[in-house]
Amino acid sequence: MNKVIVSIIIFFTLLISNVILAQDFDIKEKNLKTLFDSLFYRDNIKFLRTDSEKIALNDTIQKLFYNLLSEENSFNNKFDSLKHIGKLVSKDNLCRIITWNLKFSDGSFKYYGFIQYNNEKRNSMQTYLLADKSDSVTNPETAVLSYFSWYGALYYDMYNYDFKGKNYYILFGWDGNNYYTNKKIIEVLTFNNNSKPTFGKPVFKIGNKMQKRMIFEFSIKATMTCKYNETVNAIVFDHLSPESKSKTGKFQFYGPDGTFDGLRLEKGKWILVPDIYVTNPKAKKSKK
Repeated sequence: MNKVIVSIIIFFTLLISNVILAQDFDIKEKNLKTLFDSLFYRDNIKFLRTDSEKIALNDTIQKLFYNLLSEENSFNNKFDSLKHIGKLVSKDNLCRIITWNLKFSDGSFKYYGFIQYNNEKRNSMQTYLLADKSDSVTNPETAVLSYFSWYGALYYDMYNYDFKGKNYYILFGWDGNNYYTNKKIIEVLTFNNNSKPTFGKPVFKIGNKMQKRMIFEFSIKATMTCKYNETVNAIVFDHLSPESKSKTGKFQFYGPDGTFDGLRLEKGKWILVPDIYVTNPKAKKSKK
């Protein structure tokens, strides 16, 4: 048989195979969407399931999602049909974080998610299932955590940078703490030579103290800005204060006081900058 004809047959065979695989992936994503929708809604109406029902359904979602993310080239799929999850891809296109949460009858939240990481040196992609262990983490501001002992949060923004040849990913997270307060979290994600993720690095310098993670707690009625601001080249966040001095330490009465603090990167450390000047900060307000 003519070599040209053989090449054409091989080409179209591979093309058809790729189409079939793509269709198979699309079908799996549709199944995943159906599960997510049934977890939160029924017939476009918010549907309240029991805690045990949510957990059982979510277990199925995690298994299906993990299998889907483990497939070749899954990193390039945007999962646009999945509306109930947070999806972040780093600007260097090496790291993707997917997170979502469940709210339980006692007002608490539990967080779930995955990390995908492309190891350029090994030319491989790894997928990790995140396990929320925030309830058992003591001193979270100084804790170094793994993907199986994660301080759970719903991530809404990511900023990555390089320092001395190593990639760092600043994560900005939201936590619906309880009936009275919410939290915002800033932490650093890094990967070792084996592509294993680690949460927490002593890179935040607050006065003379080094922290691996920053956590802000404030009233559920308040909205707090906390993200990287390219205009001032710094992480910018609302300064939180109590309604009155008598409410000091009672975080259900804390909220933005109209001023902003920042963290600016200097020699690999994020240094606190009190009362940072931000032009039109309200335009940068997070929706969280």
